[in-house]
Amino acid sequence: MVALAWFGFGVGLSGGDGVQAGAMIVAALLVAVLALWLRGGQPVAYRIEPDALVIERRRGATRLIGAVRPHDEGATLGLRLGTGGIYGQRGRARLSTGGWARAIATDLRRSALIRVGSAPVVVSPADPAAFVLAVRDA
Repeated sequence: MVALAWFGFGVGLSGGDGVQAGAMIVAALLVAVLALWLRGGQPVAYRIEPDALVIERRRGATRLIGAVRPHDEGATLGLRLGTGGIYGQRGRARLSTGGWARAIATDLRRSALIRVGSAPVVVSPADPAAFVLAVRDA
């Protein structure tokens, strides 16, 4: 239904040019495929294991190998590189204390900065304070 409306809109904008309207359909399909692919990678839960942090995603899981521990206090996030938007932040985030952190989060307003091995990682659990306490106790 949406594709037909998009096609009609494209035909109307293009003055009846079916090629341009077809190009709009192809563009819409590519955007839809990209959105579905990004949704599959959205983090839905984080699990702390003795030797790794497991990020549960809508489609599969990612395992970051290394001891999980709290990050040094006082770092804030600056410039972010990578994907960002409706399905989360994935990529790198610049730390105010220098260096970069790997970002695997859905909401940076409720994020927690931890270390997995020697690498800083930004995650966004439902309760960041409780997550950091769980990391300290692990």
